[in-house]
Amino acid sequence: MTSAKTFNLNADKKTLLVFGGSQGSEALNQCTAGMVHNLDDTQVLWQTGSGNFKKYDNYESNTVRVLPYIDDMQSAYALADLSFSRAGALTIAELAACGLPGVLVPLPSAAADHQTHNARSMAAAGAAEMIPEKELDPAKTAGRILSMLNDENTLFHMAHKSKNLGKPQAAKVIVDLILEKVIA
Repeated sequence: MTSAKTFNLNADKKTLLVFGGSQGSEALNQCTAGMVHNLDDTQVLWQTGSGNFKKYDNYESNTVRVLPYIDDMQSAYALADLSFSRAGALTIAELAACGLPGVLVPLPSAAADHQTHNARSMAAAGAAEMIPEKELDPAKTAGRILSMLNDENTLFHMAHKSKNLGKPQAAKVIVDLILEKVIA
């Protein structure tokens, strides 16, 4: 089954993946609710978090999938052309491993402000854009997202830069280092 069929979406349309981690993000959900109807012909695959699902499930349409949780993130990443998400370490690692560009909104209360550092690193590498949560505005955010999605060259280069940041062999490298120390 293709990724598009998994979510009952069209494989030929641009797709924005919205997620705020496993529990969702109210800030991302509110912004998405305010901009979803201004995203022209863009499909939206939107994970709200289970606690917020009932608040946003009415946005479901032919081009918008609203889900409490996405079990098959591999298919979600494969379908997406751009992500709109938080900037936690696992999210950053997954985006880079998949070569998916993003619009990152760091969680302001994250320990040691690590999500801002993560988002800045991705942005500095050209793999993402960062929007501080206090600057989220549905109209402006929709404009930025559409500008990125409608510029194939920008998307291609951002995806390439994201992929270059990925470390798909990280586990093997770590195991090899450990074994090297244990055997030595």
